[in-house]
Order: sequence, then structure tokens, then C-alpha cells
Amino acid sequence: MAACKNAGLKYIHSVEIYLTESLEDKIRDNYHTILIAKNADGVKELNSLVSRSSDREHFYYTNRISFDEFLGISSNIITTSACLASPLNRLPDTHPRYMELAKKYDFLEVQAHNHPEQIEYNKRLLKLSKEIGTPLIAGTDTHSANKYKAECRSILLKSKHKSYGDEDAFDLSYKTYDELVEMFREQNALPEAEYLSAIENTNRLYDLTDDIELDTSIKYPILYGTREEDDRRFTELVEHKFDDKLSRGIIPETQRDAFRKAIDEEMRVLRKLKMTGFMLSMAEIISWCRDSGMAVGTARGSVGGSRVAYITDITDLNPETWGTLFSRFANEDRVEPGDIDTDVVDTDRPAIFQHIVEKFGTEFTARVASFGTMKAKGVIDDVGRALALEWSEKHPNNKDNPWSLSNVARIKLEFDANEEKTKHKYPELFYYFDGLFDTKISQSIHSAGMVISPITLADNYGVFDKDGELCLTLDMDNAHMAGLIKYDMLILKSVKVIRDTCNYAGVPYPKTSDIDFDDKEVWDDICKDQTAIFQFESSFAAQSLKKFHPHSIFDMSLVTACIRPSGASYRDDLLQRKIHKNPSSAIDKLLEVNLGYLVYQEDVTRYLTDVCGLSGSKADTVRRGIAKKKLDELEKMMPEILAGYCASSGKPKDEAEKEVTEYLKVIEDASSYMFNYNHSIAYCLLGYYYGYFRHYYPIEFITSYLNNSANEDDIKTGTELATRRGIRVTMPKWGISKSEYFYDKEKNLIAKGLASIKYMSKGIAEELYDLAHSKMYTKFVDVLTDIKQTSLDTRQLDILIKLDYFSDFGNQRELLYITDMFYNTFKQGEAKQIKKDQINGTPLEPIVVKYSVGTTKTGNVAKSYTLLDVVSIMRETENAIKATHMEDLSDVAKAKNFEEVMGYAGYVSGKEEDRRKLYITEIYPLKRKRDNKQFGYSVLTKSIGSGKDSRFTIFNNVYNTDPIHKGDIVYLKSFDRDNTYFVMTGFSKIN
Repeated sequence: MAACKNAGLKYIHSVEIYLTESLEDKIRDNYHTILIAKNADGVKELNSLVSRSSDREHFYYTNRISFDEFLGISSNIITTSACLASPLNRLPDTHPRYMELAKKYDFLEVQAHNHPEQIEYNKRLLKLSKEIGTPLIAGTDTHSANKYKAECRSILLKSKHKSYGDEDAFDLSYKTYDELVEMFREQNALPEAEYLSAIENTNRLYDLTDDIELDTSIKYPILYGTREEDDRRFTELVEHKFDDKLSRGIIPETQRDAFRKAIDEEMRVLRKLKMTGFMLSMAEIISWCRDSGMAVGTARGSVGGSRVAYITDITDLNPETWGTLFSRFANEDRVEPGDIDTDVVDTDRPAIFQHIVEKFGTEFTARVASFGTMKAKGVIDDVGRALALEWSEKHPNNKDNPWSLSNVARIKLEFDANEEKTKHKYPELFYYFDGLFDTKISQSIHSAGMVISPITLADNYGVFDKDGELCLTLDMDNAHMAGLIKYDMLILKSVKVIRDTCNYAGVPYPKTSDIDFDDKEVWDDICKDQTAIFQFESSFAAQSLKKFHPHSIFDMSLVTACIRPSGASYRDDLLQRKIHKNPSSAIDKLLEVNLGYLVYQEDVTRYLTDVCGLSGSKADTVRRGIAKKKLDELEKMMPEILAGYCASSGKPKDEAEKEVTEYLKVIEDASSYMFNYNHSIAYCLLGYYYGYFRHYYPIEFITSYLNNSANEDDIKTGTELATRRGIRVTMPKWGISKSEYFYDKEKNLIAKGLASIKYMSKGIAEELYDLAHSKMYTKFVDVLTDIKQTSLDTRQLDILIKLDYFSDFGNQRELLYITDMFYNTFKQGEAKQIKKDQINGTPLEPIVVKYSVGTTKTGNVAKSYTLLDVVSIMRETENAIKATHMEDLSDVAKAKNFEEVMGYAGYVSGKEEDRRKLYITEIYPLKRKRDNKQFGYSVLTKSIGSGKDSRFTIFNNVYNTDPIHKGDIVYLKSFDRDNTYFVMTGFSKIN
């Protein structure tokens, strides 16, 4: 609407909607019709129709309303008959409802396309207009703003293999008055007077619509009937919980007065902003989450500065302890809706959304739409695909397509290296680039967002049904512009890592008031090893943290801020703990905890309040203005800033004014890199949790970290951390493994989950775990007997043996032999007889003889032994096999078995003597740049002994003595190190 006003246009609220003859018959008739809101009531009616068109009763491939619903539309909506897909064109005029539909239209729409069907339809509409007295209107069926955009649309449709009849025969781009008149003249379907009158009726329709004002005021939800009642309940909640936290020592008595003062000020601001109901809603939602056993993050974003939010459990961050700022969250002069984001666990979020709907009602709640747009690589792919199709059509027998998948992939690499050069090199492809880039191409639900409104959403904004959930037709930005309040429940893996660690350890999810954030052991551990500390997982971040040697949350927060790309200007000096001197001692004192550096956005606010004397609200307004390069706020407040600084500095006026002016310029320059302090502290508390649980509950923490890994790098990090902590990470183990990683504290090992193994499943994993704990197994044959009760088949059993899953019962060679005897000789423990010539003379003979009969009923010698106790025979057979002390399969054989089963090299023996046994995972030729001559190979390896990945260079003279390939296993005899490169100088293949 704002864009319309800025352009001097009236906003018109309208839609092209599909009609269906019957909702009961599942047919895709989809007749097109245009609906235009005449006034504010029409807007709500139109939104309601669109909302209804998407529900389960109406939706069939697309949104629809019935003929009856269309005929029931009030006079608050103007109707026009739309394009060739109108029911007036697609239905025969003998249809029993044809005239009923025709008479419902306020305008019959003729169009100027020079197409036989359109010409015929225009003539019929003119005749119908005369017959029923409904005026004609000239439509253009505009799909594109101009000819170029129309070409872009056409190429996009081609790439998607979509077409809409003979649409290419129509010019669907925007037309001026003169162009439209000329098109009707060339079409020659209507007399000039008729089409000129139809064009003029467009202005009539425009004048029939009111100048609609959409309500963009901030719409905080109302929970208990009125804002006054919400305010009363929230005030009561704040006071009750403040007293409770004081009495339990959660808020120290030493902070009572500071909290009391802050509560009064915050409540004043929140009431002025009409935010108390919003705060109450957040408090009730988050408290429900916590009461339901759900883990919630400490805080996210600026809300970490609110004492009231901490008291009411919206956050778990004490602003008085950590010095966070309320004005960063709620500025009494702000005109934007309040915003609180919450970090939750992925599996909890659906229940949270469902709770919100149940609590606030389906009429007042909805998820938020998300629209996917075309990005650079997607544009190149789609245009390339369309050009490839066009080229193939013109060159059907030529396979050298310049727009093939491989060629387009190469173009994308060139684009990454140099965008402008690539655009000039491939003008045919990039002709369409600007016209398609950022085009909306898909609609979905925003994963995190939900709106809670005090007004009904279906009629005021429109909703649609998406997989059983109601979703607003607006995306996040537009919902924000409409003044609606969004509730973002964001997934943060770290919250789940901490929650799962606590569940494993049998301790409650932590509250910040229960944790010692000055634990020297924890800080020493973090300084010694930065592995798997939240926010410091990357090598650069970890090295920065190590260099700074943190011993407080404030230290960690400084490193968090300076490692951002924008912190490069001061990072090195800060990490070396060089003190930065400022223009005055007052600023030095203010930034003392930052070692004198401007690091946080809140530093600006503190400077303006503590040094220059502004109120928190005014200071934050100025800070926002500086950050957004809108310096009018600064200019407006400059006299007050100068007066305040001069009063506090004690220096002559001219000198003081020069200092403050220069320092404000420093602030302006620094605004591009300053970080959100409130947010930084909140996340550093989570980072400390990682360090705390990693130190005191290492096996539980690492298990949780591995189970919540997002990628192979996370698994590698977790495995390396386990190794450093003396914890062995193994393949799945009997009695330990479930579907995910699980641990055995006594054995000090973590076993991989079975669900990650090919051909396994979560169900099988749980069955085997339950079986392992159903009784004490000492014999593998007993395990094999009882495994018949599970879903495990023989192929899966073989895989598990080859992965050392059953290693507690023997080595792989022994277990494979026992398994073979169990299935083939003893028929899974159900054998009744065994032929004598099958076992006579073997070690099995005396065992079988002991528990069988070798004669017939008449006393004659039988050809087979009749087994009396097959269970005892199997158990003693297992003893006999193990008594031979069979040598296990070699680690090389195990490595190959592992690769065969898992599809990748991952077997690790853990033996020192196997460290130089290397599995070749990849091998690439190396060529010199100057002459492109191949001089050696780059070889990627994995150590069978340690599991460590390495990269070696092998020169041709060494490689050619015994060429190796991917999948080979070699023994590393010798190597040289050339700076960061390792050169393999001697090796031998292992068969």
C-alpha cells in the first residue's frame, strides 16, 4: 500500500480466483474470475473467500470456490468475467447456470489479443452485454510488466517444462492506453466505439473502489478480554515471581534494589508501548514449554536485556549479573512491533505450535508464509536448461549441446570466480539473469514463525491450509509491516545437545542460577581444549579463543564479537590484550571490560546515557539511526549530547565539544562491525554450558554431541574429542548400541548407533538392545537362538559380525564359524539328527556322541545320531571352537569387510601397530601449472590404526614402482615433510 501511495496510485485489493461447478465432484474445471474489493468490508469478504478456497473441502489441486459461493458474493465485491478461461467462454450458453453466472458479473471482460478464440469470445460478450445490460470492460490479462519480463517468464516456463495452451500466441505484457487501442483496432472484433467504451469502463471500475486504508497499527494479542486485564495479570505475575526468585536466592538479595528500580522503569515503558499483553503471552508460552519438560535457550537477541523477561522466565539470563541493556530490547519511542525469538529443540516445536493454536484459537493464530526466490545459481541452471532444450530442438542429432549439464556446471564455477566476466562471456544465458533473479517461484510455510493476533486472520489477511496447518498469506516481512506480532521458535542444535547430555547424566536441564560461571576447572579446560565449544567449532574461532585465554563469560563474549568478519579492524590487538586508549578517561572506564574497544552496539547506548546524559530511549534511538546511516536522529539530539558530555567531562567547552564530535564519528565508522551484546552474552552462556558438561560429564556430552551432529565434520570433531578424553568410539556393540550413539561408562566407550548402518533400522536396534538386557548371555549360540525372536535376518547378522558388533563373544573368524555351524549343522537349534559321516573323525564327534543316541530302536548301528540335547551340543561346540584359539581376521580384511558393508573406509582398529596401515580413499593426478605436465599424485588416506585422515603427495618415480588405486591398503614405510605438505617416499601394498 505504501508503494502505491508513493507512486500516486490507489491501492486495489483483488484476486483472480477459480470457480468450480461442484465441490463434491473431483474435477479440475477451474473457471477463472476476477474479484475486486469495493470497500473495507469487501476486503474482509474477499479475504474470507480466499481463505475458504484453500481448505480441505474446497482445495483440489488448487484453490477453488463453488458457483453457489460466487453467486452469494455481496455488492461489496466487484466481479469481472476474466480471460478465456472464464465460465462464460468455457461453458456452453445452454448450460443451466450460464445466464445465472453471466448476470452476477458487474463487468464482462473483453481482451485485445489477436487470436481466433479471443475474437470470437469478444463478439459473444458484446452480444451478451447488449442482452443483459452488463457493461464491457477492457482487460489485458497482464502477466509481465514489459516485453523483456515476458521473455524471462517464457524461458522460465520452458525450463520447468510447463505450458499454458498456446499462451505464446498472446502478448501478456503491460500496455499503455495507446497500445491497447491499437491492439483492439488490429484485432477488429469490436466496433471502435465499443472497445473505447470498454477501456473507459476501466476508469469507472477504478472510481467504484474506495481509497482503502489497511490497518498497519501494532497488534499485540489480547489474552484475557482486554489489554487492561492482560496488564493487571502480567503485573501480578511479575511481582509474584520477583518475590519468589528473591526468596529462593535465584535473584541475590544484593540485586533487590537494582531489580526493583529496573522493574518499575521497564513496566512503564512496556505499558507505554502496550506490550504487557505480549510479554504475558511469551511468559505463558515459555513457562508451558519448561513445565512440559522442554528445553529452551537462555535468550536470543535483545530480549536478554530485560529484567522483567528474566523474572517471568521468558529468558534465563540475569541482566543485572551480566550487564545487558533493556533499552536495546524496548525503546519507548520505537514504532516497530516488539520481537522475541526463542531457541527450542526441533522435535518439540510442533507441540509448541499446537499449544499456541489451542491456547489462542484457530481464528487468531496462523503460521507464516515463506516464498522461495530464484538465486544466482538457480537462474543459471533454469536458463541453461531452457536453452539446452531449444538447442536440442534445432539440432536433434548433435550431442555437443553448449548448454549441457556439464557445460552449465562449468559456467557456474566461472561465475563464482568472476561474475561480470562470466556475464559478458555468455550473453545469451545472462540476458535473462536480471529479469529472473529474486523472482518468487515457490510457496511454503516459514519453519519458525507463527502469528498471534487480537483480530481474526482469515478475513483480515487471508489464510490457507498447508498440510493441516493454517498459514497466513503474508510472509514475515509483510506480516511485520501489517503490525502483526510474530513468534519465532527457532531450532538451535546446542539446546538439544545440552538437553540430551542432561538426560543421559540424569541431571535437570540447567538454570543459569544453578551454574558456577567462574569455575576455574571449566575455564582451564576451555583454554586447554576448544573442541566442540558452541560458537567456536571452526579452527579460526577456536584459535582465537585459545589466544585470548578466556576466564569469564565477558572474555568469551569479546572473542565471539571480534571473530565476526566485521571485527577484523581491531581483532588482532584485542586478542593480544592490548589496551586501547580513548579520548577521555570516562570512555576508558566505560569500555574497561572491553579493554577499551568499541565492540558492542550497546556500548554506543551506554556512552550516550552514562557519558552524555541521554535517556535510554533517546540513546537507543540515536544508536539505531547511526547504524542505519540515518543521521537525522543524531543531528536532532546533538545539542543535548554536547551539553551532557560537556557537563560530565570537566574540560573546557570547546575541547569537550571537539572530543564528543570526533568520538561520534568513531562510533559512526564502527557501527558496521559492532555486535549485539545482549545476544552475545546469552549465547556465551550456552557456550559455557558446553564447556561445563564437557568437563564434568564427558562421555554423556560427547554422546549427545555425536547424536546431534549436523554433518561429517561434527562427527569427526566429536570423535576427536572422545579420543583426547580417553574415550573409545567404536562401531555398534552388543548391549551398548541403540539406534543412535550410546555409551558404556564402565568400559569408557561410545558405540555408534545401529540405525546408521546399511540395511538396519531403529526398530531392529531397539529389539537387539532389549534382547541384550533381557538376560545375561555368555554363549553366542544362545544369542543366535534368541535372535530368532527379533526382526534380524541372516544378511543383517553377517553385517553385524563383520562390524565387530558381537566382539564380546569372540573374534570375527570364530563367530562366523559358530554362525555357520548354528545355521547349517544344527538348523538354528532345531536339528533332530546329524549324519555320522558328516562329523565322525572331527572334533565335533565326541560332543555329539555325549548328547545323542547312535543306534536304532532295535539296537542296530544307525547312520545318523539322534540328538537328545541340541542346546548343550551347541554350547560345547562353541567352547571347542574357542579352545582352538582361532586367529582373528586381519585388520586389513576387517577394513575391507567394513568398506564392503558400509560403503566407505571407516574401520579403526585402535592399535598402535596399525597406524601406518593406510586405506586409500581418493587419488588424483597432479600437474605442473607451467606446462600442464603430470608429475605425481595427491593421495587421501585413512589410518586403520587411528582413523586419522591424511593427504600425501607421491611423485611418479615412487608411484610407478607399484601403482596404487582407490580402495588399496598400503603400509607407509617412509615420508618427508615439506612445510605443510607430506610426501610419501616409500610404501608397500598389503593384500
